[in-house]
Amino acid sequence: MIFEDLRDFIAESKKLGELEEVYGADWDTELGAITELAAEKRGPALLFDNIKGYPKGFRVLSNLFGSYKRSALCLGVPTDLKPLQMLDAWRNKIKEFKPVPPREVRTGPVKENILKGKDVDLYKFPAPKWHEFDGGRYIGTGTSCITRDPDEGWTNLGASRCAIMDKNHFSVAIAPGHHCRMMIDKYHSRGKPAPISMVLGEDPVTYYPSGITLTGWGTSEYDFSGWARGKPLDVVRGETNDLLIPATAEIVLEGEIAPPQEVPTVMDGPFGEWTGHYDKGSAFVCKVTGILHRDDPVILGQPPMRPPAPWHFAIPLTAGLIWNALERADVPNVTGVWIGLEAWAPLWMSISIKQAYGGHAKQAALAAMACRSGCYGGKYVVVVDDDIDVSDINDVMWAVMARSNVKNADIVHGVWTTPADDASYTEAQLQDRDIVSSRLIIDACYPYNHKVPLGGQNRNSQELREITLKKWSPLLARGDVQEVKYRK
Repeated sequence: MIFEDLRDFIAESKKLGELEEVYGADWDTELGAITELAAEKRGPALLFDNIKGYPKGFRVLSNLFGSYKRSALCLGVPTDLKPLQMLDAWRNKIKEFKPVPPREVRTGPVKENILKGKDVDLYKFPAPKWHEFDGGRYIGTGTSCITRDPDEGWTNLGASRCAIMDKNHFSVAIAPGHHCRMMIDKYHSRGKPAPISMVLGEDPVTYYPSGITLTGWGTSEYDFSGWARGKPLDVVRGETNDLLIPATAEIVLEGEIAPPQEVPTVMDGPFGEWTGHYDKGSAFVCKVTGILHRDDPVILGQPPMRPPAPWHFAIPLTAGLIWNALERADVPNVTGVWIGLEAWAPLWMSISIKQAYGGHAKQAALAAMACRSGCYGGKYVVVVDDDIDVSDINDVMWAVMARSNVKNADIVHGVWTTPADDASYTEAQLQDRDIVSSRLIIDACYPYNHKVPLGGQNRNSQELREITLKKWSPLLARGDVQEVKYRK
């Protein structure tokens, strides 16, 4: 299904009974607390309106991809598959990616309102304070930060958090090693400000490539969006810079980031990050030169939460990229990859294989943690046999307890990581931008050269379980599951 804009996806989610409208919430922690509780229960997407202190129509959308069905809907795979099957379908689908460049048009809905000069005011929008101890109002969590390479001229979209500093400045945290940061550094090395446009809500098929590495250097996320949508994405030129922006975006903040020697970086945060802790770090200062927004604009909120709340996608897309990387590395018989606790990055990565030879498990682990998607932000790499469901953390932990040999665990040092993982590096390393960590590899496969125990797992066959469930379903349907309701 093609979604022309974020509103199309909202309408489809509502039609499927996957969205709730919430009225009267306070932007100051209440909106974020409601989002957290809904996400923990894999509840509906939430569209907030009549937000305290703001007029009707200035809305915030959160928990958009917090269910498997909504994730599958965005990714263009069947919604009735099991989680690992959804991931498998998506990662096989993207193997066919062929760039479809965007189409520049004269104007679009994003230019229904154009604010410049003294009219620029970030406080016009109901930017939430998402977590109780956040250091400010984070207007940008579901973002696409648009930059253009000054040498090669191609456009990149990357996800970066941003917080309001005053009416026409926001902080933007961009970690080293990401494409947009590399572009910004190029401008700064020449003593020039870097132009950026920050999108705060767009069609989900254009948004989600911003958060993961789906395209390599030199290929724009716009090209991926066009391919995934089946037609070119319409883009327009900005008003205060000439960057290309999605024509149907909800809100775009245009601005520039001066070189740090002219405008020093600031300490951003604290902010509740995807690791499950509050994070504080260095951020650029962006001066806003213009704001474009649609009538009745929608901020897309993707606030990180402590795992296992699925704050990004219920299906861990990074796992699909790792799975494909393992195949490209010629690792045979990989039957599944999952990011444990549905975190954004592979803090806990589980890989299942059908063992073919001694050392197969170690090979899979090393290849997974070496690829770009499996390297950034990882800590634990666990390899299990193909009878283990890697999407079920309890199943994986059983394999770790029952099949691993602690003395065979390996630690690999000096691996690229994220500034959000502040338990893994020192303050001195942060100042030197030498942000690296270590990985623990756990081989939780049954030893290849051992005889498999009689009967395999102490668990009834899937056939017997299904027969029993069908016969005794009223009894077995009981459980501690409660419907989540929200007042309107």
